[in-house]
Amino acid sequence: MGIMNWFKAAPGHGGPAAAAAVVTAAAPAAPLPGEERGVEVGGLNFKSAVDAHMKWKMRLLSYINGTSTEDLKADVVCRDDQCPLGKWIYSRGGGEFGYSETFFDMKAHHANFHRCAGEVLTAAQAGEKEKALNLLHHGDYVRASERVKKLLAKLFVLVSDGKTAIDAHAKWKERLQDYITGRSEEDVTMESAMRDDLCALGVWLGGEGKQHYGHTPGFDALRQAHTRFHRCAGEVLAMAANGHPDEALAMLEEGDYADASDDVTAALVDLFAARRN
Repeated sequence: MGIMNWFKAAPGHGGPAAAAAVVTAAAPAAPLPGEERGVEVGGLNFKSAVDAHMKWKMRLLSYINGTSTEDLKADVVCRDDQCPLGKWIYSRGGGEFGYSETFFDMKAHHANFHRCAGEVLTAAQAGEKEKALNLLHHGDYVRASERVKKLLAKLFVLVSDGKTAIDAHAKWKERLQDYITGRSEEDVTMESAMRDDLCALGVWLGGEGKQHYGHTPGFDALRQAHTRFHRCAGEVLAMAANGHPDEALAMLEEGDYADASDDVTAALVDLFAARRN
């Protein structure tokens, strides 16, 4: 199972049998051309990191229900530098990947997640069980947890095989925003945006990508997601061309375009991880 599928399969109520995040000092060996590195990249085992992150919900639920043997402290849980992932963020992770906007976003959302977890624990320790359960199952805690999981998946792509592909794909949103708002001199036409063979990722899919991965189910999934994404990009430009720039900009944030963009990222992760598992 590809790592993104594994990420998706980790449910919010605890995920698979969770293990502590594995953080090592040894860097992974440089891959040979056409090979991929393991799921441990830059000193972090991404699967174990997500396992440990998703385990928080069960740990907090057990505490709320009085079945936990842990002595959890709100002033520790609310800190983002005490868990294995947090320690990696503030050490090797920050040193190697702090330049990345995705790393910066993941760091911020991870901090927010721990603030939310601290609020859950504070409510539980104050004897407000129903409030604690509501905070745990709804709202900010759930959103923060899912965001951390998604950003870990994206970061995995960025720091391993798919950096060039994901970078090129991620720039589409900025390109479209700049074009719609008049900040760009680039002539982005609806016809060119809808074509899936002109961008950097499309060229790769038709060349090296097809050569190395064309025989895999993941390649077809990525190609279909990429085609759908460009169709959605064309729809965004069509909305702008029809005199509705605000609606077009909103389409970039949520709805079909945003979903298609996330699907491309997910398919890229699956593709690059498939031969590791």
